[in-house]
Amino acid sequence: MAGQRSYGNAEAGQQLYTIVETVRTPQRLWDRLATGNYDWIGMRRNGRFVLGRPRLSAVVEHGSDPSPVPSAHRVEACGPLDRSVVVEGHPTEAEARAAYEQIIAGDPVTPLRSSGVWKVRLVVGDETVEERLVVRTLPQVE
Repeated sequence: MAGQRSYGNAEAGQQLYTIVETVRTPQRLWDRLATGNYDWIGMRRNGRFVLGRPRLSAVVEHGSDPSPVPSAHRVEACGPLDRSVVVEGHPTEAEARAAYEQIIAGDPVTPLRSSGVWKVRLVVGDETVEERLVVRTLPQVE
């Protein structure tokens, strides 16, 4: 029976991850995902993040190469395995702050449209003003 267990032959009831772990804080989630050895499986009702290893999914990078001369007022975001940063430039400090707050609040109309974990940075006048870890989970289906 063990010979039939493979990632390519996944069936209901088959355990795909050798190890399933939970972490409580977004920072621990980020740290584990940044190693490249974990998949984020989901979130328990008690708020703990569920991770599985070894990693089964392919590494997917978000974003593109930043513009050569980014705006002095911008919002930057990157995932734990991203090599590039998503840069959204704004003409004024107020617009950059509003876009940053929109991302932090979880508004779906932002550059971060999927579930995941990102470090989001507000840059005003080419200096980092604030940085937060943002975790977006899939909506709960009832």
